Amino acid sequence: MTFQPTTLPGLRANCIICLLLVFSACGGPRTTTSAELPYKKLIHNAEVETLAGNYLAAAENYRKAYDQKPRKKEILFKAAELFDRVRDYKKAANAYQFLEADDQRWPLLGLQYGRALKQDGRYEQARRQLGLFIESYNGADRAIVKEIVNNELMGLRLAQEDVSVPGAVDIDRPGRGVNTSADEFGPVAIAGDQLFFTSTAGGQSRLYQSRLQAKEWTKATVPPGFPVIAEGEFGTGSFSADGQVFFFTICSGLTGEDATNRCEIFRGSRNASGIWSQPERLNAEVNQPGSTNTFPSVFIGSDGLAVLYFASDRPGGKGGMDIYVSTQIRAEDPTTFAVARPLSRTINTVSDEVTPFYDLESGVLYFASNGHPGFGGLDVFRSAVDGLGDFQRPENLGRPVNSSADDYGLSLAAGTGRGYLTSNRSFDEVKFNTTETDIYTLNFRAGRARLKAMVYDNTTGSELGGAEVTLLELMPDGRVTELEKRTFPTGIYDFNLQPGSNYQVVIRREGYQGAEYQVETSEAGSSLYGQPVFLLRNAIQNSTGQGARPQVQGGGNQQELPPPPTVPAGNGSRPDPGLVGPPPAPASAPKNVAPVAYRIQISASRDFVAEDGRYERVRAIGNLQAEPIPGKQLQRITVGYFTDAAAAKKALAFVQSNGFPSAFAVRYDDGQRHGLVRL
Repeated sequence: MTFQPTTLPGLRANCIICLLLVFSACGGPRTTTSAELPYKKLIHNAEVETLAGNYLAAAENYRKAYDQKPRKKEILFKAAELFDRVRDYKKAANAYQFLEADDQRWPLLGLQYGRALKQDGRYEQARRQLGLFIESYNGADRAIVKEIVNNELMGLRLAQEDVSVPGAVDIDRPGRGVNTSADEFGPVAIAGDQLFFTSTAGGQSRLYQSRLQAKEWTKATVPPGFPVIAEGEFGTGSFSADGQVFFFTICSGLTGEDATNRCEIFRGSRNASGIWSQPERLNAEVNQPGSTNTFPSVFIGSDGLAVLYFASDRPGGKGGMDIYVSTQIRAEDPTTFAVARPLSRTINTVSDEVTPFYDLESGVLYFASNGHPGFGGLDVFRSAVDGLGDFQRPENLGRPVNSSADDYGLSLAAGTGRGYLTSNRSFDEVKFNTTETDIYTLNFRAGRARLKAMVYDNTTGSELGGAEVTLLELMPDGRVTELEKRTFPTGIYDFNLQPGSNYQVVIRREGYQGAEYQVETSEAGSSLYGQPVFLLRNAIQNSTGQGARPQVQGGGNQQELPPPPTVPAGNGSRPDPGLVGPPPAPASAPKNVAPVAYRIQISASRDFVAEDGRYERVRAIGNLQAEPIPGKQLQRITVGYFTDAAAAKKALAFVQSNGFPSAFAVRYDDGQRHGLVRL
């Protein structure tokens, strides 16, 4: 498998494609060396293993051959590059250190050595080595090499000065149900408790699935009925939100020093019975001939057309692997996409950007890169969409998401506060090497404050999209600082907050009166904040018969907003982990009970824990509550309150597609439960 570097031949010894697709041919624990073998036999073994793609075994042979003839520096260099390629950073650095700079044979030795030190976590040594290298490097490509080295140095400063809050994100490594002694990567979650991922167990890269049951992952199995990939290897995939449409990569799987591994993106689907369709290759606008096109991330837009983010090394990019986006052209032709557009230079660099994941709910793109300042090789970054529809400057997610190793392939399980990550890091007392790639779980709710709630039409009770929400921080000295202003396409609004802070939330929507309220976050603990906002239409008349107008709260020329909706049992500024959507008063029957109203019944349960992660996504449509079933030791779990049948039907579809397929609508007449109703 040939590594194609950015714009500098031989710049990196480890290949991005090999690193991320992790075919078994890219190296493993296998070794065929013996200290007693003669020099020529070791060299022969190394050459054979290299051609077979067994790079770790080849590196061990070369290193032992060098030990027998330490004047053969070129043999040590081959060993170092191969150790680097299989991500054994310690052995790579320990080999590079015995080599002397040679402008003819290995002009980028200092950069390679410095990077190996960095990924082994020896930050201060890496900083010194990279500084010495760039001072003396005078190649014709010095300008771009200097840019790369400066990026590495900025990453080292970032790592050494990192102020990530301990416990802000919990990270864990699932056991044998998911991770094995082979490579696991490409995690994607469905309905919060089902995980699809890729594994090279058994010597072939295949798709597997596992479920989270009683806090343990079940033994991974091949999804029943998933099409057999007869030629090539399965790469990574991405599901639509309803879990029915699957975009994934098939790669040639060719190995050897001169082989070229090309990847293409396919589309498949499965019906309600779990029957999979045969995969169809996407058109040439996505799968440009002669290039690798991989790491798809898909969501279905409001028009029903797929929007696809992916990575490609096609000509015309910024360098290395770049991230592109393309949109399905016609609903009746699911494989035909428009010309793929590269993301801006804010995202793409001269190095590699891969594994995009677009979170539709928050409007944030997550991706991995070694071209932005990072802690190791590949780091995970996030970038939100600005007011002009472009991506803002990426933010490094910091520890523990990123490490000195390679971290990539982040995906989020909608509405759970959980994420999944691919990394080759060593981990506590359960994993000691960096040559094996595993999947890690992330809990983003640990020790972090979050504002998430819903905007409604006060008249219909239905979700109200298109609201502009401004988040302001209220400083102790009285100053007010605007932090973010975003327009949300759905009624859900969502911001990250800092513990121990005060905020003002201001909501505006064309055609409606505005609203605002304050939030005070606690110093510690994981908490969700926010209150629902019911906006009045401008045309609504007040009690005097005159058109409604803003009330004035305090002097000056500033017009104030109407008071926020009443929040029972609190003022909306206290932590309420179990309540993200409307509180009980507006979500159950309001004081002025509607003649006909609807709620969505999720299930019946003996035990109900409101803060259970299963419910987080559906809480976005309204208050989640339980009511006892007469004569039984069970409770009905319901969500939302709708006076409009169309809004209730839309809410039912949302609940059914977010983990509760058996949910149904319940009708209330004058506040009294009528029973199940078909909408």
